[in-house]
Amino acid sequence: MQKQIVEIAKDFFLLRSKEEDFHRNIYIKRFTGTHGDSITMVMDPGTQMDYPVLSTVLKDLIGGIKNIHLIFLSHQDPDVSSNVSAILASAPRAIVISSIDTWRLVKMYGIPEKRFKSIESFKYDTLRIKKTGHYIQFIPAYYCHFRGASMFYDHESKVLFSGDFLGGLNTRKGDGVFATEDSWEGISLFHQIYMPSKKAVQATIDRIGLLNPLPEIIAPQHGDVIRGELVAEFLGRLATLDVGIDAEERTEAEIETLIVAFNDFLSMLKMTYPDFHSILVNDLKTHGEFTTLFILTGDSISGLKLLPKDVIYHLWKKLTAITPEETHNELKGLFVSSLQKFGVEIPDFLMPSEGSIGFADIWG
Repeated sequence: MQKQIVEIAKDFFLLRSKEEDFHRNIYIKRFTGTHGDSITMVMDPGTQMDYPVLSTVLKDLIGGIKNIHLIFLSHQDPDVSSNVSAILASAPRAIVISSIDTWRLVKMYGIPEKRFKSIESFKYDTLRIKKTGHYIQFIPAYYCHFRGASMFYDHESKVLFSGDFLGGLNTRKGDGVFATEDSWEGISLFHQIYMPSKKAVQATIDRIGLLNPLPEIIAPQHGDVIRGELVAEFLGRLATLDVGIDAEERTEAEIETLIVAFNDFLSMLKMTYPDFHSILVNDLKTHGEFTTLFILTGDSISGLKLLPKDVIYHLWKKLTAITPEETHNELKGLFVSSLQKFGVEIPDFLMPSEGSIGFADIWG
């Protein structure tokens, strides 16, 4: 069973919401000085739904919400900030730290200006906590995915809290909070849809690269905590990923051709496996997930939200998830036939395997 709170680094704790597909990560950092003085920061404290469990966790960890001193907001989205007013009411000494751009929106929750401190007001974007001797650094993440998005680097634990940057869907299965290779799929999906451009992403990666020492752990507001070799690996992949407007600039002809090929496959699927067709179409129409990757008009696909190679993968993944394994080879043949018919490049995962029977096995 997943622990309610996990220490991901020295005095750096993660509280994760319970959603299976797209959860929220609330982080708590406890700064303790040599004489026992303590300051607590909460990062992106979540929604009003999170308040009861956050209250319980903090009671055990620091004696209650009343002992929060700093609330850092990476941006203004309600999934990260709508809990702030309730926390401030319970924590009379707490102040909110965010960018000016974020403050312009979160102040609409009725937060008094005297309980706010802007990142821009700190010299060199660095806050030194006099009471404990620690210092923390704020790093802009302009347009990722908000103009005023910011990250926070804790030099003691070498953890970079990155907000939505490097966040992702839950594509890794199983318990635990740390990323594996399986986490990349969810990160890629999230950034393709919600980050505005490759240029904005690369600029944020460059700012991370200037940190000294470099982060050993990246803790995003959604998805898995990234550590070790995967920090550099995922940042490198992200730097070359087409996202947002760059992905939209792909040729319309390519997209239109792929839509025609998909609908040809759906027609063949309806003729050969009508039950599978019905289940698949209903699944593609399902709302309430993180996002809808396929836009449908009736029972036909009319629009796509990802790059062609990625959409092909996700359509195939959805199909294999709802069908018996013994039918997959036949379904693969139908799928490849439709793609080839309209000149769509066949991805490697759909290419025929070498097989296990050789010429000699047949002819003796």
